[in-house]
Amino acid sequence: MCCCFAAIVGVVLLLMGLTALLTYIFTSKHTTTMLTTSTTTTTTTTTTTTSATTTPTPPCVPTSVGSANILYTAATGSVQYSCFAYAWTSPTTGPVTLAFQLRNDPSIWNLDDVTVYAGATEMLNNTGFETGSLSPWVRTTPNGACGGVAGGVYPYCMPFSGSYALCDGSFGCADEISQQFTATAGQLYIVSFWLKAGSTGAGISVTVTLS
Repeated sequence: MCCCFAAIVGVVLLLMGLTALLTYIFTSKHTTTMLTTSTTTTTTTTTTTTSATTTPTPPCVPTSVGSANILYTAATGSVQYSCFAYAWTSPTTGPVTLAFQLRNDPSIWNLDDVTVYAGATEMLNNTGFETGSLSPWVRTTPNGACGGVAGGVYPYCMPFSGSYALCDGSFGCADEISQQFTATAGQLYIVSFWLKAGSTGAGISVTVTLS
């Protein structure tokens, strides 16, 4: 009897041991560690910006005058605004002067929108006289003391554009309206302006120089 009981207990313990072993085998967690190598590629993009220097389109087709000092001269004028444009190449580096010698015995000259471009750079100031004053333009009398209306910006001047223009009614001789800028030898400059005569007849003259 005791031997049978002991045998039974032994069998039970053996079964319990096997059960515990099987439970461990089937319920234990196996962890696998995976090493991942990440490669990052950095791409550098270089953007090159090219800016073009473009001369603004002149209001009329320029006449090429090379490096001539006289751009335009006439002993008459139109009673309507006319456009004038010139392509001028500077022969030297240094100060140059754009000058208008104007005479109009019977009436006045009207001058507006005077520009000088080197590429995209405007070389003059107060090009349309829109400050309401002459400065930095300068009036001189290289031909002596003239009568009539001295060149200047007046309320009655008829502009081509904007609100102001220059009037010059110099009588008996031509006075001069000029502005200076610094030129570079070999540089091409595009000069343009609008000019109108108050009337036609004797005693009218205009000479435009750049030197």
